[in-house]
Amino acid sequence: MKHIRHLALCLLLALSLMTSAFAAEVPDTLVVENLNGQQRMIKTYVLPPDVDPEALKEPSFDYDGFTYTWAYTTKEEQPYLDTKTVTQTVTVESSSKDLSDILALLSPSLAYDDGEYAGELALDHTTLSTEVSGYTTKYGSVTETKVIGNLDRNDMSYVPATTVKNGRTLSLSNVEWQVTGTALVGEALVPSQYQAVATYSASTSWKAATGYVTTAEYRGEVVSEGIESVTYTVVYTGEPIKAIEPERHSSVLSSAVSSSPLFAVGAFMMLALLIGLAVLLFMRRRNVCVYVPGVRARDYKLVAKYRVESERPEIDISDLDLASSHTVAVEIKRSLAKKLIGKTFSVRYEGGVHTYEIAQDGHDDWHEFEFKEETLCGED
Repeated sequence: MKHIRHLALCLLLALSLMTSAFAAEVPDTLVVENLNGQQRMIKTYVLPPDVDPEALKEPSFDYDGFTYTWAYTTKEEQPYLDTKTVTQTVTVESSSKDLSDILALLSPSLAYDDGEYAGELALDHTTLSTEVSGYTTKYGSVTETKVIGNLDRNDMSYVPATTVKNGRTLSLSNVEWQVTGTALVGEALVPSQYQAVATYSASTSWKAATGYVTTAEYRGEVVSEGIESVTYTVVYTGEPIKAIEPERHSSVLSSAVSSSPLFAVGAFMMLALLIGLAVLLFMRRRNVCVYVPGVRARDYKLVAKYRVESERPEIDISDLDLASSHTVAVEIKRSLAKKLIGKTFSVRYEGGVHTYEIAQDGHDDWHEFEFKEETLCGED
């Protein structure tokens, strides 16, 4: 009878341990209190915003003489806001290098959104730079007209074959003779004075721009904002556990065992399996936490948890992204700290190893240290 009673109690204990071990998240803090006569257990979690708070609710469980039932969950969001200055270059093509034509192609502002930061960028007029995008050859002619007067006859010898204009030699292309005076010969008037209107021309070619390319910069401050983490406070209310009537349960188990020996064997095997799983999960629980300073004073943010054995007192945090924090805090849970009193604990990080001696007895061990700037940046 006494063995059956112990069997039942051990089975209940194993099931209780397994229920706790399979909880989805590990609370950052756990407080048990009696407030105005009401027994309460308060579990606090600091989690990413994408975690479903419904997963934090646990079914009713027993602890230290009370049966706790979920009462309510509160939620507090921890927002973040970050800004930075962004410069973006824009290129436009135009057929003219006139500033008014170029500005007509450029918007005064530009929307910016890279998926993390968003904002409005303004055109910086001082950054405009215009260059020729290409050239083509064009052809034409240069002409010059000269009037040669006071000639006594229309003789081509009076008209030069070439002339010079702007350093270019032009050839005679046409001559028009005009009578500017007459004389009476007998009873008839005949031309006595002439002038020549000579036209000179030459072919020419030159390089002309086919278009222009203008680069301009837009500058502005962009913002990244959202929810960094959410603090959930899950409250359970407790009621005293009602005493189990041992005789009735013992008689039931005794009857089951006496009626079927296979029941006793199966129950024992199930108990051994449950106890083994509970012990394994209990031994593998994480007992070292790593924190970095938060936004507010004396506020710390949990960034990692580790399982450490007393035979090998060390952790490796080199895979953590700690580039923005120079201070690291290591918390060793009391169960492990008691075994490491007087021993050296090592924290390996990218670029070095920090060691210190465990001196805390009876409480969690808390130790803070700072990375050196050159070590944190990965430089020699």
